[in-house]
Amino acid sequence: MEVCFCSFGARYISKSIIQIPEAELTLVVLSPSVFFVTIASVIRGYFNGRGELKATAKSQMMEQVFKTIFTVFIVEIISFLFPNKTFIMAAGANLATTIATFLGMSYLFMYYKSKRKEVWEDVRLSVKFKPSRTKTIIRQIFMISVPITFVALLGALNKNIDAITVVRGLKHFMAETEAKVQYGILSGKVDTLIMFPLSLNIALAVAIVPTISSLNEKGDRQEVKKRISYAILLTELISIPSTIRNVRVRKAYFRIAFPQCNRRK
Repeated sequence: MEVCFCSFGARYISKSIIQIPEAELTLVVLSPSVFFVTIASVIRGYFNGRGELKATAKSQMMEQVFKTIFTVFIVEIISFLFPNKTFIMAAGANLATTIATFLGMSYLFMYYKSKRKEVWEDVRLSVKFKPSRTKTIIRQIFMISVPITFVALLGALNKNIDAITVVRGLKHFMAETEAKVQYGILSGKVDTLIMFPLSLNIALAVAIVPTISSLNEKGDRQEVKKRISYAILLTELISIPSTIRNVRVRKAYFRIAFPQCNRRK
């Protein structure tokens, strides 16, 4: 559904919602990556639960390497063919992202196929293994995934609010072209810096959750509490200073980049 919405609704989103018509082509070429990321995330989560982080690490490394290579290659070709069409260059860079996510998903799928017999053998030999009804499995997945999904949506919601409001607001203080440039700096550089601590916390969660689940299954409650306390402490040591810094970074950016907004106030 999201893929169809981004693909066929790209014109409406770019012109009416975010008011950046040049983003239409970018949305079209980026939309298939939603499907690829979804499939890849499911397979990564499965192997993370088994404690096999090798698949996740290799697939993410492949995505970043291919994304870098294809971005440089595609953008260079577009800049040669269309030297003044920056919106086509931006679309080409996002096309590189779509290709990279497809290759990462393909690697994970092939890895799963190669491990399928081994996985099923582990399940068959499991002491507590017993078949479950499909409805029961789906209900359990929804009970776990829905809260996590809502939390993850908060970050995306923040970006969407910025996409809808920032350019609209800045156009009252500067030319539309300059407003788009400033929004690009905000979303591409400032927000990337701000989201860096969150990426560390996500990596910590990915690494520690399988261990905690295994210990909980064995009934070692004391060790579970110890690991959780350590994870919370490490998260606080990262997040509290980062929150203070991020607020200052964002305020400093708006104060320096938009002095005319401050004068209007």
